[in-house]
Amino acid sequence: MKITLKDIARETGFSISTVSRVISNTGKISEKARGEILNAAKRLKYPGLRIKDGSVRKENLNIALITDFHEGEFYASYFYGFLQAARSEGIRISLLSVADPRREAQKFISALISENYYDGFILFMPELERIDYEKLLKIIPDHFPVVSNSMIENPLFSTITFDGYSGGHQAAALFHESGFRKVAIVNGPSRKAESRFRYNGFRDFISTEPGMELVWKFEGDYEFDSGSRSFEALHKSGVKPDAIFITNDLMATGFIDAASSHGVRIPEDIAVLGYDNLPMCRHSKPEISSVITDFERLGTATMRIIKNRMSQDGPQIGILSLIPVSIARRDSTGHQSSMTEIVRKDDMEHVTESSL
Repeated sequence: MKITLKDIARETGFSISTVSRVISNTGKISEKARGEILNAAKRLKYPGLRIKDGSVRKENLNIALITDFHEGEFYASYFYGFLQAARSEGIRISLLSVADPRREAQKFISALISENYYDGFILFMPELERIDYEKLLKIIPDHFPVVSNSMIENPLFSTITFDGYSGGHQAAALFHESGFRKVAIVNGPSRKAESRFRYNGFRDFISTEPGMELVWKFEGDYEFDSGSRSFEALHKSGVKPDAIFITNDLMATGFIDAASSHGVRIPEDIAVLGYDNLPMCRHSKPEISSVITDFERLGTATMRIIKNRMSQDGPQIGILSLIPVSIARRDSTGHQSSMTEIVRKDDMEHVTESSL
């Protein structure tokens, strides 16, 4: 029979949370309690026990990046950025995929905790809602480092993601600077917080600029086909905006592909701005202007939060931190290929925090 943290807790009389802190060598535990728990773990032959005494720590942290991985450039770019950050931070990172997060995440993560191999979790499961995080909060020990990269209002775990509101605001500002007054947007699903933040930032800038008008909007699903459908819907509507903000690059490429097939010229007939600045933007014809989301910078900030969390005790705290974004200006908005200045990756003091 497989030995778990619960067995050690039963053997010693300590709580599962205390046992977990001793096994993972985190938090403040008395030497007496630590010795009793480690001795019990050895006696029960707890699998994966790697700490011989309280003074020994592992040379490298093992972090699990848990996501519902999908094929495509976004996830490849996201994980590659985290790999680069992990090398710089001296962390071993593993990509673990959950096929159906809303149904399987709780069981999947519970099993990982029992294995006691990982020192912390990074969660990127955009499908999860607050009720799902509430369930996870019940099974993850208070002290265990967990950081989410998925935006929800009023987060329960430490959450760090890109400043989507600023991204939308900057998109509208770029259109205004370029002389575009009648503008449109293709947004992501309205049930997703990051979609609402991008839309709200875009709309709010427009509402404060006399002469600018949001003349058309469409709700997509972040997939290529919805970008194509958005063009078809715009074409049938008869509305002719000067520029359109499409809130991810995959939908932007779908829009441009459909537009080209109808003889619509980008940017002469309509300027297009995407979001995420994936490699596809540089390979598209025309090259696509896009909001820059620096995944390596996100990874570095995420791992530093995990490291800081390991030196602390107490319950999980839902602090939201935001990584600044900027814009890569290319041909699709009428600019020659040139990138705006990007904040240095190690300039972490510009990350903003708020406890929503």
